[in-house]
Amino acid sequence: MHNVLVKIVEKKQEDLVEQKKNNGLFKEKIQSATGIALIAEVKFASPAHPHLGSHADLLARVAQYEAAGADAISLITEPHFFKGDIAFVEQVKEQVSLPVLQKDFVIDPYQIYEAKVRGSDAILLIARLVDAATLTEFVSLAQTIGIEPVVEIASEEDLKKALKTTTEVIAVNARDLDTFVIDVSAACSLIKKIPDNFIKLGFSGIHSAEEVTRYKNAGANGVLVGTSLMKAKDTNYFIRSLRGIQKIHAPVRESLKTKIKICGVRTVQAAEAAIVAGAEYIGFNFVPASKRYIDPKAAQKIMKKIKGKIQIVGVFQNEKSAKVNKIAELVDLDYIQLHGEEDEAYMKTIKRSIIKTITTSSEVRQTQESFFLIDRPKQGEGSLVNSEQARHLAQKYAVFLAGGLTPENVGTIVKNVQPYAVDVAGGIETDGKEDLKKIQQFIKQVKGATQ
Repeated sequence: MHNVLVKIVEKKQEDLVEQKKNNGLFKEKIQSATGIALIAEVKFASPAHPHLGSHADLLARVAQYEAAGADAISLITEPHFFKGDIAFVEQVKEQVSLPVLQKDFVIDPYQIYEAKVRGSDAILLIARLVDAATLTEFVSLAQTIGIEPVVEIASEEDLKKALKTTTEVIAVNARDLDTFVIDVSAACSLIKKIPDNFIKLGFSGIHSAEEVTRYKNAGANGVLVGTSLMKAKDTNYFIRSLRGIQKIHAPVRESLKTKIKICGVRTVQAAEAAIVAGAEYIGFNFVPASKRYIDPKAAQKIMKKIKGKIQIVGVFQNEKSAKVNKIAELVDLDYIQLHGEEDEAYMKTIKRSIIKTITTSSEVRQTQESFFLIDRPKQGEGSLVNSEQARHLAQKYAVFLAGGLTPENVGTIVKNVQPYAVDVAGGIETDGKEDLKKIQQFIKQVKGATQ
């Protein structure tokens, strides 16, 4: 062989050694994660959620994911139903150092070659899309060209097909792709049936640290979070909360601006006014005895007008958990706010992130809650919450502060207490109805106090 050709071959062999080292990046990040790995997903739409974000936010979003401590990025590149683009892979790889899992509906070997060329570290192979022989072929091809095959299953039949391949990573999807109904319990049961020599992942149905813990207890090495992460207004806090880092200590808390929840919303106009003015949350009151009660179907109509623009909270008090979960699904709630005597056992049955109401004299013990809400002992009655006591809790936990707040007093209170968020209902009403000007004034005063 000519000397030049020999040198070329030798150099190519050196390059291949380095490339093969990089091929295991996705697995390494999952296996080396502390506790359980978190795969943060970017998807701008889905059949169930047609508007989840804008392509213009892609790079800023993945940068936020990396900064918040995600272990890997998932990109849905299917263009028609998920508004994805294969070009996302190269763009994201230039922006962050995290491994990228490309998710698409792979039915042809060309898609696997294309994923490799674009720079994907791993590719999703959905077992139910192809027969066992084709799945085996796809897994082998991916491994041969140096891209990690992640086989997704949703049934025991899928599992049998996956076990016949040489894949090292199996993901269980809690979402039924026919009905789009999510069943985390069924997914966890299936994860337990996967042999321990595989890397196991849990996909879908994650709204809080509770679901992450359920997947982990079932044996999952990592979880993928999509829709709830796309809808989260505070990406950093949400990812921290999924990892169980729910306390926000003073040094971190000082750098955060107080967020705003406009509660007792009963009209589209009030919801839109809150969004335009810059609120992060709105609340629907589903307590029948409350003067601000709204029928779940009426709330659903409002939600459809504002979907994806703001976080939605449902307020309940001593309601049966089955009914709470049913309303949460109907209205597509992001959080459940509990105002009664709901205990830890009750909260474990709730399928959304929880905001639990307390008073400054409550014995606080973080369990299932994502947030606490500090209110007066009797809602709508009595003097304002003691600022010194509230500040003490706000330095230890992520708290919403409520009770007697108005556009006139909220600025001073925010400066004194520095809560994670403030919550207002009566203070933005006139004669018992939402006052759009007061909503704007309230939000303006909060933002002015935390600039």
